[in-house]
Amino acid sequence: MVTGEKRQLLDLILDELVPPSADGRIPGAGEAGVAEFLPSSESYVPKPLDAVNSVLSSVSAKSADFSALDRTERVSVLKAVEADKPESFETLVRLTYMGYYSQPGIRPLFGVGAHPVHPEGYAVERESDELLAELTKSVRSRGSNYRA
Repeated sequence: MVTGEKRQLLDLILDELVPPSADGRIPGAGEAGVAEFLPSSESYVPKPLDAVNSVLSSVSAKSADFSALDRTERVSVLKAVEADKPESFETLVRLTYMGYYSQPGIRPLFGVGAHPVHPEGYAVERESDELLAELTKSVRSRGSNYRA
């Protein structure tokens, strides 16, 4: 478990990996509490907190006060960390996405059900005939190549 100042830093990093919507309706990954998911993700990655702590240490080494940076500067620091610690950073990104999009309260904000994808799946509206015609126009214009 990450606590205290490290938790605050982790939440800021998570909010850069999955930022909140501009209108504030959709929370970022930090605000959504993805940090709580990370320690329990050992079934996906052995010792996930090792990767998290590696990224946290690297961010702290590159920025004395990450919270004081603007978004462009934060992204720049995170890109440098990604270059220095690619495996740890990739692990954190992957687990962030998993933790964020697995939350039942997040999925409805993107227009999908709160239930798991399997076994029921999500309802998907059929594309309009006009859209299908536009999407397939180039293929249909080539004509029949093998069969009538």
